[in-house]
Amino acid sequence: MNHVVWDRGVSVPAHGLWLDPHTIRDHAVVTHAHADHARRHRHAVMTGATLGLLPENRRPRAATELALGTPHSIGFATLTLLDAGHMLGSAMALVEHAGHRLLYTGDLKLRRGRSQPRTQVPAVDVLVIESTYGLPGFRFPDPDWVVEELAVWCAKLLAAKVVPVLLAHAAGKAQEVMLALEPYGFSFALEERCVPFAHAYEAAGVRLPEWVELADAVDGVADGRVVIAPPAGKQAIRRLPRHRTALVSGWAQDRTFWRKVGADCAFPYSDHCDFDELFEVVQLSGARQVYTVHGFAPELARHLRRRGVRAWPLASDEQLQLAI
Repeated sequence: MNHVVWDRGVSVPAHGLWLDPHTIRDHAVVTHAHADHARRHRHAVMTGATLGLLPENRRPRAATELALGTPHSIGFATLTLLDAGHMLGSAMALVEHAGHRLLYTGDLKLRRGRSQPRTQVPAVDVLVIESTYGLPGFRFPDPDWVVEELAVWCAKLLAAKVVPVLLAHAAGKAQEVMLALEPYGFSFALEERCVPFAHAYEAAGVRLPEWVELADAVDGVADGRVVIAPPAGKQAIRRLPRHRTALVSGWAQDRTFWRKVGADCAFPYSDHCDFDELFEVVQLSGARQVYTVHGFAPELARHLRRRGVRAWPLASDEQLQLAI
């Protein structure tokens, strides 16, 4: 009987496999390109799009690029990466051995909007699920409705010669917001930290709406462009003429948070599952055992147990006994 444990990341020791470990490892799966999931591992398995998004200082020393849905042998187990709907290249990790199946979700999103299909969740025995928004207060409206409200806000400001500034994560979120707003005909100016990831999206074959780098356009940026910057990009924003800022994030549900980052308002457009979707993932998986990681892991596990699900936070002294 082998086991899965938490040791600064999810580990399957019998196969020498780590899933998004927080420290450098010999063999790891990197589910997507965000800094809290990617390290400079000695060898890492990931999608080609994820590898393309990684900056040099977080690229593994060696990498196996694995296409979504393609089985890959690791020791006696089989690893398959499945689309997670979180950002370009993001994947869930399905590990199978001797008829047993474990799914590590990484960061995921079920409702994608823009008429895209919902993320598919496979049937598994054990589910290790992210818990970023694992509290009942995080319930998000339909994403297409949020995008429409955001577009109206931007259009009203532009008509009044006020620059709309959207505060969004530079990697992935900024580009997904651009794609979501594309049907409304906006053009964009990107703060410098968003620029490498925009180039990486385009290198992967994703056509983004027309954009320029903010540093090249500050003097005339009020002329019909929507600015996108990470919350930390305040220096560039201060140089703008009249402007208003909006946080575009699931954290829009937390008024204290978006005021802390200095936003004038917030729109709950997230690249994660909300509280109800996390429960839906559990139901779709049919898992007999659920482990929660990242974010509100103890709280989500407690809510799951109240609904009759065997669920515990994995980042504890417990370990999951599983024939895998």
